[in-house]
Amino acid sequence: MRQLTIPRAAPPMPAIHETPADRHEALHDRHEAQHERHEALRAEERLRCARDVHDIVLQDLTAVLLQLRAASGSGDPAQVSACLATAMLAAEQGLASARDFVRRLRATAPQRQRSASLGTTIRAALDTQPLANGNRGTRLRLQLDDDAVLPPAACEQVAMIVREAVGNAVKHARARTVSCRLRVRAGRVQVQVRDDGKGFDPHLPRAGFGIGGMHERAALAGAALQVDSAPGRGTTVHLSLPLDAGE
Repeated sequence: MRQLTIPRAAPPMPAIHETPADRHEALHDRHEAQHERHEALRAEERLRCARDVHDIVLQDLTAVLLQLRAASGSGDPAQVSACLATAMLAAEQGLASARDFVRRLRATAPQRQRSASLGTTIRAALDTQPLANGNRGTRLRLQLDDDAVLPPAACEQVAMIVREAVGNAVKHARARTVSCRLRVRAGRVQVQVRDDGKGFDPHLPRAGFGIGGMHERAALAGAALQVDSAPGRGTTVHLSLPLDAGE
């Protein structure tokens, strides 16, 4: 008859006693981790505010300044009157944009929508772009597919990229024509903003924050952004993201 051998149970592990110093160190580590999280949130909020101030408020102020300069350098009363009217419109839009910016900063619990039309959001953003609406020397062409539906947060980021690209084409490139196309292909949203302005060398360092802010917004929207330009050849901004981006 075979004899079974039952292994002995392992002796119990000795109890680990937490000392006051251990508790103090663990509490310190938790406080440090919480502080780092708070600082990261504050840094993210500062970047968001900087993007909005640059893309909205500064664009409107730039439009006012450009029109006033054009008026001061013109001897044609009709052109002076047109420039002053455009400057007043830009100032009014800038004031409205600044008020909306403050309102959104003070908002505590905004109502959230599940989806929004990207085409409608882009049109609304360009309606408040004085460089696009008030500049008589630049023609803006829109070709927007209304089938592009995204979460509202992604729509806002993409629309602000388009607004910035159009403003840059008028303000810096002095483009005669700016075209914006939005379409949906194979489950992806594709946005293109092209101008016939003077272009620039994308490899050279630039003093402004516009293109950097565009890349930050693209990352927040889950989109791929590409800026193609060359001196004398205009600029094209390509943006691509999946239809479920931001969900």
